Amino acid sequence: MTDSRVRRVLAAWPVWLALVGILACAVELGGRQVVRQSLLQNVTGAAPPSAASLVILAGVAALLVAAWLRVRRALTADRAVALALCALFVAGLAAQQRLGARLQSDGYFYFAFLRSMVNDGDVNLANDYGLIGIGGEELMRPTPTGYAQTAWSVGPAIAWMPFYAVGDLGANYLAARGVKVAVDGSSYPYRQAICVAGLFYGLLGFWFCYRLAARHFAAGLAALATAALASGSFMLWYVVKEPTMSHATSMSAVAAFIYAWDVTRGRRPAWQWAALGLLGGLMLAIRWQNLVFMAFPAWEFVSAVAAGPGLAMRRRSLLHGAIFAACALVGFLPQLIAWNAIYGSPIAVSPLSPKMLWLSPDPVRMLWSSRNGLFATSPVTYVAALGLVVFAIRDRAFGRLALAVFVLAVYVNASVEDWWGGAAYGARRFDGTVPLLVTGLAAAADGLRRLVAKRPLAAVTALLGALVLWNLTAMATAVSGRFGGSVPQSFTDLAVDQARVRARWFGHPFSYPANLIYAAREGVAPFRYDAFAFPMLGDPGQPYGRVDIGLRDEAYLGDGWYQADTLPDGTTARWSGPTAEVLLPLDHAAPLTVQLRVKPFSYPGASLNLAVRINGRRFGPFPLGADWQRVDFPTDASVWTAGVNRIQLVWTGAAVPAAVGIGNDARELGGAADYVRIQAAR
Repeated sequence: MTDSRVRRVLAAWPVWLALVGILACAVELGGRQVVRQSLLQNVTGAAPPSAASLVILAGVAALLVAAWLRVRRALTADRAVALALCALFVAGLAAQQRLGARLQSDGYFYFAFLRSMVNDGDVNLANDYGLIGIGGEELMRPTPTGYAQTAWSVGPAIAWMPFYAVGDLGANYLAARGVKVAVDGSSYPYRQAICVAGLFYGLLGFWFCYRLAARHFAAGLAALATAALASGSFMLWYVVKEPTMSHATSMSAVAAFIYAWDVTRGRRPAWQWAALGLLGGLMLAIRWQNLVFMAFPAWEFVSAVAAGPGLAMRRRSLLHGAIFAACALVGFLPQLIAWNAIYGSPIAVSPLSPKMLWLSPDPVRMLWSSRNGLFATSPVTYVAALGLVVFAIRDRAFGRLALAVFVLAVYVNASVEDWWGGAAYGARRFDGTVPLLVTGLAAAADGLRRLVAKRPLAAVTALLGALVLWNLTAMATAVSGRFGGSVPQSFTDLAVDQARVRARWFGHPFSYPANLIYAAREGVAPFRYDAFAFPMLGDPGQPYGRVDIGLRDEAYLGDGWYQADTLPDGTTARWSGPTAEVLLPLDHAAPLTVQLRVKPFSYPGASLNLAVRINGRRFGPFPLGADWQRVDFPTDASVWTAGVNRIQLVWTGAAVPAAVGIGNDARELGGAADYVRIQAAR
């Protein structure tokens, strides 16, 4: 290092001091995460600072560094984003502790691989399952080689090894201080270290997302898109709440892979093809669904071979392709070895894995449904996907390929038997598409910026329209008697009521156009799609359906019902007028037994009868007693239809209680209903 460079480094002492402060905050919070002790308190004996104060200190240090670099005219966008990510690492550690991040869900199975490889030197997971507290008949059923079953990959375990080593240091540190903690890889220091790994890889992935977007758009737009996608999508959950799932690690690997491909595209020497292949192989070992992102180098390879100007260029392209494939195989080799050891074949499909229904994907619900639909549950991804379309128009090379790969990812994820991802938060299996969506969101932000600059009145009109909508929904709430008057109001309650009104009027806007098409086809309001997209009888294991009236029943009720009420006997139900309608979405028509639990409005001289109409077909009337009773009757398949079915309860003795001398109730009551249930005939 030359004297001038040494002087420049020494002159930057404020930067290094601030960075050391951020690192110290990270180490302190990391220590609390891994060993559940304050390292600062152990060293100094002083009371440990709060997590909030450490986060503030790290943020202030990052701002001081930014200010110093700004004065020195050295604050580039890349440095500003890097500083922000460093401070966010500290904030993420505090958030993980606040949210109780721990080893859970699929994280157990990746962790079992990690412990087995490091501590036992094998991939026989039977003893590891026992040590970390999971088991079950399916898991422990011997494979052809006598090993325990697994449907999970080894890639996350490989990526987590450095953090596992830190956990081992933490466990031995505690044991040396007399704390009773296992040092065999099963105790909490090892587990919590993996939480830190998820946070680290998540933030590293966002860095590569930013760098990728910044290659095609202004750095400010790229930073904005990265921040919005990171904090506005499902990915935030898997960075701070469930970091031991594979998704943060997977996203990081894919982001690094796509960025490396894009940076070197068109001028990649043999060694870079080899490095890209190794990275791609590890990316596949983390999640096999990441195979779709191999389309980037595959398309480049095919294009180069097809367009090569001569035999020598074609041979060179073929050589590079062979190098890439060989190195990708090396990167994926740990997974092949694990499969061979567990199932006796380097290519295996675990019986625990969900089936792939390649010929019957469900992309509509995968994108727009309330069951972890990508666009419906992470609206920012909807804007990003539309931006990808814009980007594809602007950039024929990368943009079109990025859009095609995103569509391919939708197809693959929609073909998984449990496309909703089980008991998950959001469309978690789209983790690998995050780098593409960040670029798409930057394109969308750029397009919106241009639109506002060109038509500022449209932006002002949209803002004023939102204020008008606020007033209209407040008026609708006042009409129902839940707002207005001269007493203090709860704007929290008003906001909830306004949200319900908006949903009933427009449906969920981020389920457009799926809910609008469904509503037009079935003749119902768009908001019903949220529940009706998953019709009854759709699951062969549940040949029945039930609507509990008075409990989360809004989507299923038509006209004729009053507000939910808890009756004197404790039953939660609803009273209805002379006629009340229940809507039942069915997957298919079938012979069904209908079961109702009802109670008529009883008064002297009342006609206690109930008739039922199903899609216009009449059943009954059924004579009733004065108290609750069950009404069961069979129906054949011709009564029902695939789609929305309308059941009407018709009370022959409806009356106004005040008019017949029973209380002051001025409503016209026919009867009360507790539930409506259907059961497929056996």
